[in-house]
Amino acid sequence: MGAAFLASRLTAARNLAAAGAPPLRVLRKASGRVEEVSVESYVAAVLPGEIGRRAPAAALEAQAVAARSYALARRSRHADEGADLCDDVHCQVFRGLSAATPETRAAAAATEGIVLVQNGRIIPAPFHAVCGGKTARPRDVWDDEENPDLVPVEDDACSGAPGYAWSFSIPRKELPRLAQALGLPEARFLEIYGRDDTGRVSMIRLAEKGGASRVVRGFDFRKAASDIWGWASVRSTAFEMSESRTEYFLAGRGTGHGAGMCQAGAIERARRGESRDAILALYYRGAGVERLAG
Repeated sequence: MGAAFLASRLTAARNLAAAGAPPLRVLRKASGRVEEVSVESYVAAVLPGEIGRRAPAAALEAQAVAARSYALARRSRHADEGADLCDDVHCQVFRGLSAATPETRAAAAATEGIVLVQNGRIIPAPFHAVCGGKTARPRDVWDDEENPDLVPVEDDACSGAPGYAWSFSIPRKELPRLAQALGLPEARFLEIYGRDDTGRVSMIRLAEKGGASRVVRGFDFRKAASDIWGWASVRSTAFEMSESRTEYFLAGRGTGHGAGMCQAGAIERARRGESRDAILALYYRGAGVERLAG
């Protein structure tokens, strides 16, 4: 698998890069200012905010490839604001060039120009904190035809990480707040209505006492809960739900959307001695790597 994964392939992205990749324009949301930075300087600066300063070298390098791929594939995300990307979690966390460390600069340099590709295109490589034992398929998370088609993989490397297992209670008296956010203000009942082929919750049904109901995506349910109660409430869509007279109790696994690279798993695999290429081959199964020309 590793040899095939690393096999060289011609891509449209290579031709683009050969002409000279322009700097990235990063929208600093607090000030509204747009800052221009080179691609490699950007990569070195986002690593601390995305995977942490103390990750082993192989994990930092894998994250560098993912971050570079995401930035180049999504570089028109804020075109209407005169920028390519923003500086927060909507794109990637960028706290300025001073955030880079010697270790993250080394990771960017070691992977300079390397990107993940599929069908001749650089992919917006997804990554997340903790997969909870199995990664998700991007198309099950986002309704976006430009997301890559990655194969979900079993992963035991994150089992000791904070956020691998979690629980959260939604008091029944708080359900109207959630229902309001999800478009059925009078809903008083909640149930899991569907799961994807990895077992994650794909659909949630809300119902009113009179019988009216609304089905929402699991991703939208999680986002609404996070907006109300914080990101540590419903940490992922990999959960079971039970109910009592006073609450709905969720018991889950993993933190984040679950697609692409599990950062906790990548860190543990690097500690075990796995290489950058082995980590990328596992979490981005279905894609390949390419070094851009130029």
